[in-house]
Amino acid sequence: MRKLDIISMANKNLWRRKARTILTCLGVVIGTASIVVMISLGIGLKVSMEESMAQWGSLNIIRIHPGMQYDREGNPIGEARRLNDETLAELKGIDGVVAISPAYEISGESRLGRKRGHLNIVGLDLEAMEDLEFSVAHGRLPTAEERFTIVAGSQVINNFWDERAPRSRMVHEIMPEQQDPAELLNQRITVSIFNHNNPENKKNYNFMVVGVLDEKNMDRSWQVFAALDDVKRIRDFMTQGSRGGSTGASPPGMAMVIAKEMGVSASSRRGEDTSNDYNYILVRTEDVAQTKKVSAELRDRGFNAYSMADSLEGIEQTSRTIQAVLGGIGGITLFVAAIGITNTMVMSIYERTREIGIIKVIGASFADVRAIFLAEASLIGFIGGIAGLGLSYLASYILNTIAAGYLQSGMGMMGNTPGKISVIPVWLAAGALGFAIFIGLASGLYPANRAIKLSPIVAIRNE
Repeated sequence: MRKLDIISMANKNLWRRKARTILTCLGVVIGTASIVVMISLGIGLKVSMEESMAQWGSLNIIRIHPGMQYDREGNPIGEARRLNDETLAELKGIDGVVAISPAYEISGESRLGRKRGHLNIVGLDLEAMEDLEFSVAHGRLPTAEERFTIVAGSQVINNFWDERAPRSRMVHEIMPEQQDPAELLNQRITVSIFNHNNPENKKNYNFMVVGVLDEKNMDRSWQVFAALDDVKRIRDFMTQGSRGGSTGASPPGMAMVIAKEMGVSASSRRGEDTSNDYNYILVRTEDVAQTKKVSAELRDRGFNAYSMADSLEGIEQTSRTIQAVLGGIGGITLFVAAIGITNTMVMSIYERTREIGIIKVIGASFADVRAIFLAEASLIGFIGGIAGLGLSYLASYILNTIAAGYLQSGMGMMGNTPGKISVIPVWLAAGALGFAIFIGLASGLYPANRAIKLSPIVAIRNE
């Protein structure tokens, strides 16, 4: 018999007893929907937590600080690693690194028109900013041809306040007024920088804001970013008069302040010249998997490296456990549906004994008889799987609209927008449909083999 004939015959046989077929498919529908929805809750939890973490820093960025590593007990591991040009060359040679930039970081009092504030300035390689996932909501990123141009974080505008404007101190501290970040665009900010060795020596630097970053990464929202060379010149002025990155004739207690602010490592206190060492280095990889791999390799090499992706291991383990538990509960429902399919097919044999005998007499082989019953069972799994997926997407939509709405109202005061609590990826939908068909096929094996064993003569005489 041709395959199309077998499928056509199987389809006709199923719908002879419509009520029984529908009830049998309903078990597969409920089982498939249970598995998909419950696993989607575990996936949704993982995705939601990843999105929440990504708001505080990219999952593809690794941040390397000077100094040594410490174990969980606080004991130092290995030697302290310096961050200089040699280190930069070493990092560029690591497999999986797609972008890299050293960073200098300084801060100072600032003025925006008649407003006063404090500015934290980070110098980066401007050509690497796009690769390091810098994106603007207003304006543009600085270019290497410009000098003293900056791009500001979305919250930098709130660092400034009008000293002459009447304002209750208590209201300002509890409920600070949020200003529009776009107001910074094309504005000039004056930053006052003091020399650490001679506090009376001060210079003012004027920066032009050419762009405002979007709100994707909150870790950048309170900083401004400029060219590495511009910040290096300002940094050199701050440390002018000290030797080897040390504090020279600084006042008592000033050494520790400078060491902390300028990123001076322990090597500087051993007499080594660390004046050109970077405060930190940013490394970007292609994806989260590469980030974990590169981050681990950096720590193996003795670097003090950290990324947001390092915190994902616990989240992924929790998500896998939840998916296994919830998927197992849904699997029980599908197992019950498999028993229903087997029962339906066995009952079908008793009702169609004479028909089976006639098919064998007119020349149908054992393989043809087996194929007919397996096709019927597979069709039940297929129909139930398709309907189950439809029900799964409907349930997921309801969960993401109604339940997420309650969560959003509860978290609205914190300013967080929860992501989807139920996520059905393509692989889950395809896997669930394939599993439903497999369950139907497996449930039909016993009835099919039983139909093969029927004697044609006895079957024809059966009434």
